[in-house]
Amino acid sequence: MLIIEDGAGVPEAESYASAAELGVYAGKFGVTVPVEEAAQEALLRRAALVMEGMNWKGKKTSSDQALAWPRRGVELDRAIQADNYLPVRIKCGQMALAAEIHADDIDPIEQRKGAVTKEKVDGAVERDYAVINTTSPRLTAAAPDRPSVTQFADYLLRRGLFAVRA
Repeated sequence: MLIIEDGAGVPEAESYASAAELGVYAGKFGVTVPVEEAAQEALLRRAALVMEGMNWKGKKTSSDQALAWPRRGVELDRAIQADNYLPVRIKCGQMALAAEIHADDIDPIEQRKGAVTKEKVDGAVERDYAVINTTSPRLTAAAPDRPSVTQFADYLLRRGLFAVRA
């Protein structure tokens, strides 16, 4: 059974969303997730772990809470949010991230093909693909249009492009 964070800083919380909510999200947005509840819960746990590594605005409300949210000192639209504030986009972002993780699981990067560079039809069809460099740090898993990144943008310390002075 998945332990859900509700904004109270639950010490054993494992997720912001339930497996049922993930199923509804998948149906609404046309993404694929496993049908088994245990597999959905595992995806949500994995997504929560990825989220723990993100650099969020503010500080954890309590040192006892298991997950990064809720947070105190989060400024959004020039207003400091309440300490028990748990943004809907954090929950939606976790579900988007879970779906992205599942997409990567069923279609691993190393098995993907690049753009079609040659297609020949003389009897049998012949097609060549561009090589994808899987060691490139610029290669993103799954599609480059990650919905989770959009959901999290306002809550991360840095969003978009930034310059680093050398």
